[in-house]
Amino acid sequence: MKKILCFLFLLLSVTAMHGRGFGETLELPNFNSGKTVWILRAGIGFNGVAGSAKGTQEAIWNKGDWAGSFKTTPSYVVSFGFNKSFGNHPLYWGMALDLGMRGYKTNAEWVRSATSQVSGGYDYHKKTTQETLSSYNVQLSPITIGYKYTFFQRMAADVHLGAYASYDFAGNYKTHTTDHIISTSKYGNRNDFKENEAKVKIGDIDGMRKYDVGINVGVGYWFGRFNIDFTWQRGFIPIYEGGDKEVSIGGKKGDKREQGNYFSNNFQLRLGYAF
Repeated sequence: MKKILCFLFLLLSVTAMHGRGFGETLELPNFNSGKTVWILRAGIGFNGVAGSAKGTQEAIWNKGDWAGSFKTTPSYVVSFGFNKSFGNHPLYWGMALDLGMRGYKTNAEWVRSATSQVSGGYDYHKKTTQETLSSYNVQLSPITIGYKYTFFQRMAADVHLGAYASYDFAGNYKTHTTDHIISTSKYGNRNDFKENEAKVKIGDIDGMRKYDVGINVGVGYWFGRFNIDFTWQRGFIPIYEGGDKEVSIGGKKGDKREQGNYFSNNFQLRLGYAF
């Protein structure tokens, strides 16, 4: 992922310098002229989820003596859009079209071990499970409002807030499980290891919503026509249906609670160039 990002930015930089000259690429575009400034960005993302369903899943793990956690998944994003100032003011509006990803990962582990005082042997049992959602989407940001503060002539700080709508056109949900049993005693030894992996396309996942709307909040830094931008995305539409259904979280009493929902919660680091 890092190599691809560096290659794209290097290619973009060489192309830009060849067309404009090195000196001109280090001059800030005239952001406050009221003219349209086109921007191409590419970068990496760290995709995860927020929402009450995380607490439900963690309760299920704890009741079953599992040690589980949610992780982010790496991704990419390519964006093409424009900024246009309100007259000669540093306040601007813009739009963008992106190709990106969303998803999340869970890792859980269950371990039990004991030493037998009868046989003098050792018993060990470990289970692991990893589940990963990786979904490719197209995103439209129909409106972004931002403010660029210029300093030292060639530099600018960029703060922006906007909305997006996305649709997942490809992707899959993968599960990877292992079951490892070791036992030693005077009656014999055992070492069994089982591994299983399954993959389901997002179109075959019952109850998954392949669309989303949400907000973009970001800050950026400009040096000449080059830009580095950090953006947080938060979805408002649950990834799965059925968040109000009751699920068992285990335990002796078989406690139940509402499933809850997962919402997209992504962070993006993008490098860009203004034309």
